[in-house]
Amino acid sequence: MKLHVLTLPVLLLLLCTGCGTTAKFVYPDQMSALVQVDSAPVHKLKVAVTPFDDERSAENVSGTLFLYLIPLMPYSWVEYDRPDAARMFLSIAEYEFTPSEDLAKAAALSLRRSNLFEDAFFTFGGEKSNADLVLSGKIKSTKYLGRIISYGLSLEGPLLWFFGLPCGTSDNTLALQLQLRRNGKIIWDYTYDRTSGLVQGLYYSFGRDCLDYSTLMRECMNEAILDLNKHLRDNPALLKKQ
Repeated sequence: MKLHVLTLPVLLLLLCTGCGTTAKFVYPDQMSALVQVDSAPVHKLKVAVTPFDDERSAENVSGTLFLYLIPLMPYSWVEYDRPDAARMFLSIAEYEFTPSEDLAKAAALSLRRSNLFEDAFFTFGGEKSNADLVLSGKIKSTKYLGRIISYGLSLEGPLLWFFGLPCGTSDNTLALQLQLRRNGKIIWDYTYDRTSGLVQGLYYSFGRDCLDYSTLMRECMNEAILDLNKHLRDNPALLKKQ
């Protein structure tokens, strides 16, 4: 009986750290929530979006996950600068994400949907000559911070999860710098840096460890597009041919 009592929390912990479940970056999280500045293209120009530069740190820390085993330790955690290179989260095992490409494609989709320009498309570089403007980006952070809550009860702590108490939390951070160029000259620059967090339990928000990266990117592009629209409206000379 004692063996079963000790084994159950271990199984629960394995359950709450993924059990092989793989999540994936999907954009947008809500198509209807993408901003539109007009019903028709405002500027008869095309924008090429190139892969973003990856300037993230490469440090991923996961050994701290098992600190929950220490009596009176209220929680353990993992911290990943590159969640796409990690293999253990709170309720998923892996997150499929190629930031330099996925975020750039997301930016192109948002721009195309916004009707700020006639067209926006992703390219690795070969089609830039077909565009009037080029959007580039720098990825500053996609940090993930996950905590497993054991309530200071070591192996017995996860038993409380059955009664609806939180099994942990997940924080997603997205920090980007966007730059729009015309004829090689920067005509607009925008910086975004925000963190979104959620509380997770066996019966709520399970499997959503990294879902907010898509939400944050949508919010980033919505705000960026509105800022860009205002910037171009206030500075019409920026789009004139030189």
